[in-house]
Amino acid sequence: MKFPIPSLYEMPEMTFEVAKGVLIGMDGKDDLLGAMEAMDARWNDYCESTFTSTPLYEDDDAFFATWVYEANAYNVVFDTMAPLFATKGATEYFTAEEA
Repeated sequence: MKFPIPSLYEMPEMTFEVAKGVLIGMDGKDDLLGAMEAMDARWNDYCESTFTSTPLYEDDDAFFATWVYEANAYNVVFDTMAPLFATKGATEYFTAEEA
C-alpha cells in the first residue's frame, strides 16, 4: 500500500536513486525492504495512536509534514518495485482444458 500523501506534500520529481538514499539507513536498516517496513511501522503506530487520548501527531497533515521525504521515498520505491511483485491471474497458468 502506498502512503496517501496530501498533494501539498507530494514530491513527483523524486527519483528512485534519491528515494533509495532517503530510506536506506532509516532505523538502522541497510536495505530497502527493511527501511520500507520501518516507515510503514511509523504510519501504523500513528494510525493506532489516533484511537488514544495522546495521538502521536495532531492529524495526517502533521504526520506528512514530519515525514514528507520518507513518505514520498516510500511511494517512489513502491511504484518502481511493484511490477516485480505483480502476479498473473490463475487462469493464465492453465489452458482452458486444464482449468
